[in-house]
Formats: sequence, structure tokens, C-alpha cells
Amino acid sequence: MGIKKVGLNRNVQPQSLTEKVFFLDFMKGLRTTIKHLFKKVITVDFPFELVEPAPRFRGVHGLRNVDGTEKDDFDAWVKKLKIKPPEMGETRCIACKFCQAACPVPEIFIIKADKLDVPEDHPHHGLKVLSQFDMDLSKCMFCGLCTLACPTICIIHTDIYDLSSYSRRGWVLNKETLSKIADDFIARRGKEKYDEKSQWPDYQKIWDDADKARAKAWDNNPPKLGPNYADQQ
Repeated sequence: MGIKKVGLNRNVQPQSLTEKVFFLDFMKGLRTTIKHLFKKVITVDFPFELVEPAPRFRGVHGLRNVDGTEKDDFDAWVKKLKIKPPEMGETRCIACKFCQAACPVPEIFIIKADKLDVPEDHPHHGLKVLSQFDMDLSKCMFCGLCTLACPTICIIHTDIYDLSSYSRRGWVLNKETLSKIADDFIARRGKEKYDEKSQWPDYQKIWDDADKARAKAWDNNPPKLGPNYADQQ
């Protein structure tokens, strides 16, 4: 009595001698494997090989510096928040904390701005400068709401996706590290993601009125600040 083939149909014929000797059923099962064996692989040897994500990929955050591509209302925001006018190469962050207000997990951010210790006759008397900007990416869900809320397009997503670290402290990035990440990303792929005014090009926008809706809602004015924003008064 020969070995019967296993299948939905119980009336199949027993295996022939040729099928038994050459394992034809076994080879049929490997047909797909053998077919793809000689094709070019689509996987990469990470971390020795890296995949370049799309420009809109929500990777590790960065803080953009002043580079001459700021929006037309950048100076107005600096004046409203009483921030020392940043020079070329300094951070765009005006310590408005809009990113923290928009974040579902505001504990991610630690943002502080200190008043400058200068004489009363100094042109920068009474103005503030960003002293601390830390992000704990271990708590981040990479939703992108912080980047949409930023009025100066300072905080952005980059294409970096490797967050491996030997300790949790490695996931906390300070403003210097965030600035270096943004500088590197803008140098490599800035033209893919932004136009001459640091806006998304038309082919990158989710919808055409994305920026208009934000401007209409805020009317270029900061929201009323609660007790958690005492340093902004």
C-alpha cells in the first residue's frame, strides 16, 4: 500500500515510485523559495546599510538655525516673545512653548528662557535668550504635532530613525545636539523638503490650506499663557 498524498481531496492517487525517490512533493513546496533564491534581495544589512526614507518621514527631531530662509513674520514673532534677535547660525527657537502645548505628552519637553544680564542702556535689556531645550524621545510617539505648531518652523522631523542607546539618558537630546541633527539634515535634504521660505513645497503639503489655517487660528499672536508659562510673562 503506497503513501497517500495529503490534501483536501481524499481520493488522490498514492505517490508513484518517481515521486518517492526524487521527493517531488517536497520540491514543489520549495518552488517559491527556489524562485526567489536567485533574485536580488530587497532587505538591507542594517546597520551597515541604511535606507533613505521619504522627505516627510517623521524621524528624530532637530532644531533649525537661522539661515536666511525664515518666514516673513519671523522677526514679528521674535519681537512679540521678547527674544534677543538671533544672528545667523543661532537657533530659531523663540521659547514660545507652542510645541509643548500641542504635544500629547508635554513632559517630553524642558524649555527655558533666561533674561539677559545686561545694563539698562543696552539694546538687549529686558530681552530673553533660550537657555535650555531638552527632548526625551523615549516618551515621543512621533505624531508631528510639535512641528506643525512651531510658528518659526524651528523644530522639524529628520530622516534619522536609529534611536538605539545603551541607556535611557541617550534618548534625551539637548538643543546643541538637536541643532546639529537639523543642520545635517538641511544640508543633505533641505531642498527636498522645504522651499525658499522654509515651507513645504506644494507636492509635500498634506492639504493646500495647512499653513493658512494655522495663521488664521493664531493671527500671529501667542495664546494666553497659564501658570505653567510664568517665565513667558
